Amino acid sequence: MIELWSVPTANGQKVHIALEEAGLPYRATMVDLTKGEHRTPEFLALNPFGKTPVMRDPDGPGGRPLVLAETLAIAWYAAEKGANGLTSDDPAIRAEQMMWASAISSSVAMPFAMQFFATQLAPTPDPWLIETMTGGARRSLDVFEARLADRAWVCGEAISVVDCLLFPVVATSAKRLEGWLDAYPSLRRWHDDTASRPAVQRGMAVGTA
Repeated sequence: MIELWSVPTANGQKVHIALEEAGLPYRATMVDLTKGEHRTPEFLALNPFGKTPVMRDPDGPGGRPLVLAETLAIAWYAAEKGANGLTSDDPAIRAEQMMWASAISSSVAMPFAMQFFATQLAPTPDPWLIETMTGGARRSLDVFEARLADRAWVCGEAISVVDCLLFPVVATSAKRLEGWLDAYPSLRRWHDDTASRPAVQRGMAVGTA
């Protein structure tokens, strides 16, 4: 069984959803960041960057154990190992899925992370930084609002790993923005459709009990 070390925040939720949608059994251990559990020698042996989530699959490719860190890498691995079509067999669509997945992990994650730091963690609020990062977060939502205006899912005719990665951004991170999805009707429709899926509900519930 896959072992997962995670936290119930957006990055952890992305992996939880991907594992659930892929239909892979896993055991999740929540890491207490406030106690520095991500800085212990045992954890740093799994991920020297000291970040969650981290996955260990005792039955990796070729039957060999595999340890992976980084949200995108774990989610993509789960999507490929599962048999539920979360990645496409079509090389062009697959490349497009990787492009959107990479964008979520970089172009989207950065302004939302910095907006969180600026509004929640900074010892002295910086109005310029707050305005800049909030604007960047909203612009990233604009991209997906346009993308989802004429399609049910971000890539293809069915849910994919890209949707697994995007959902926690919209459901968790974007709730910090004033009005949440009031200005994004297509994203709101996609959010509600995605939120109704049992696998997504299970993934979002991991670590919250």
